[in-house]
Amino acid sequence: MQKTLIQLREGGRQRADMARDSDAIDDLEANVYVNEAYHELYDLITSADDARLFTVNATIPPQVGKHSFRLPHDFYRVVSVHVRRGEHYIPALPADPSRFAELADNASSSVGRPLYYVRWDMNTGERFIFVFPAPTPETLAITYWPQPAELSLDSDSVDNPASWLEFVMVSVGIRMLDKVERDATALLLAKRQLEARIRKAVYASDFNSPRMIRDLSYRYGFSGDDGGYSRW
Repeated sequence: MQKTLIQLREGGRQRADMARDSDAIDDLEANVYVNEAYHELYDLITSADDARLFTVNATIPPQVGKHSFRLPHDFYRVVSVHVRRGEHYIPALPADPSRFAELADNASSSVGRPLYYVRWDMNTGERFIFVFPAPTPETLAITYWPQPAELSLDSDSVDNPASWLEFVMVSVGIRMLDKVERDATALLLAKRQLEARIRKAVYASDFNSPRMIRDLSYRYGFSGDDGGYSRW
């Protein structure tokens, strides 16, 4: 059953027991609280190992510089990076950004696993991925989490598992209680219990199990070293 964000806002108020304080928080502020809570939930879910429910697969556009590629506009967090070598895509490993000069000078195109790191340009808001050794254009494939949605009280609705909705309502309630300087201890305890439930449920799920099928891996050309198959 779908729930509008107005229902989530009111659910947060009910959980915060704020009947006489509800006028202290207008709809604009409530909308901010709902989005903060939803984004917090998003980070909680995507922080689990193998939590691939929201992931997107993409081929990176041509490189910007020798080692840098511009990431998709909706990029949020990287899950995996693959670099094409011959007929296969080799999984890359995250690198320490402080090693940029060393990697740029010494990386060989013929040996070792490719390395990468992500950098955000604070001036433009763009995100780039640096890969060593530098691959040829259009040879990167990534799995990533896109930016979480920005929700509106007026037009959006959510249709998520019950524990996720409850997490949002409890988190909104905590923020409302903080605003009116009331005790949120009980809701904070409920939130910790919900976090444990959600993490347990996400870790127990396997959203991408069909991608382990050998024929499907061959069809899309994504394989690892020594005949291993990547969940891309």
